[in-house]
Amino acid sequence: MAIPTGSVGLNIDPAAAGAASARRLARLADEGGLDFAGVQDHLYHPEFLDAWTLVTTLAATTRRLTLMPNVASTVLRPPAPLIKAAATLSTLTEGRVALGVGAGAAPPASAAYGAPQYSPGEAVSAFEEAMLVMRAMSDPKQRSVRFDGVYHRLQGARPGPFPAEPVPLMVGAYGPRMLRITGRLGDGWLPTNTYAPPERVAAMQQIIDEAATAAGRAPGDVQRIYNVMGTITDPGTSPSEGQGLVGPPQFWVDTLLRYRGELGFDSFLFWPVNADSEDQSARFVEHIAPHVRTPKPEGRP
Repeated sequence: MAIPTGSVGLNIDPAAAGAASARRLARLADEGGLDFAGVQDHLYHPEFLDAWTLVTTLAATTRRLTLMPNVASTVLRPPAPLIKAAATLSTLTEGRVALGVGAGAAPPASAAYGAPQYSPGEAVSAFEEAMLVMRAMSDPKQRSVRFDGVYHRLQGARPGPFPAEPVPLMVGAYGPRMLRITGRLGDGWLPTNTYAPPERVAAMQQIIDEAATAAGRAPGDVQRIYNVMGTITDPGTSPSEGQGLVGPPQFWVDTLLRYRGELGFDSFLFWPVNADSEDQSARFVEHIAPHVRTPKPEGRP
């Protein structure tokens, strides 16, 4: 798997004005022992770089870091070309790619870019079809793929390339239907603490577990990664778990370990907010990640 259980990662903003900072953050994560980094996919924001292009660039300039969009919209990115791009990059980087995917945000902004403007229910149905398409296009036993859905259609598409391991599909999901799709078809769940606060997580985890079991899968087949937005403050400052996690390093360590034990998240992606991202990321690498990271992936330092 591209993101081992027990990993720690870093958010890298795709702001065009911060392109040099994005490269520095990727090097910091790569050289500082983090396992992965994620890039927001909101291409309709004019101040943002295209996430997939940035992910590809950062993958080419790092040595051990797994890169992923966090998360790619299957409304704006058709699933067959999307999984082709991910499989291509995985092949070129020896597996350092994961694919965060979601049903799409900001329907009017997406529609302005030419995407269909679905109702919320339609968006979820279209996403389920997209997951089925990506699964089929990732199967080396398939010589050609036909899919006749309501929202997606393939007429004998020839899949490939096939990296050594399929690119994992990590789902950004919050509502019950999306959580059930995650349990049936996803390789991982990738929520954010400001949208899935700790007090809501247990019920959401249960939906995923029940859907996985009903589909003949073990709940443990679905990795659980928590995007944790917040600010790392100086020692001695008062902590808070309100809209994001705010507090000194030891508070962060204790809280993330509690989230692992009590909430069932095995891995974490740090998303710095309301402070300088490079300073915050350096604090995370030095003071928090070593106490939270647990994997020792084969072939990696």
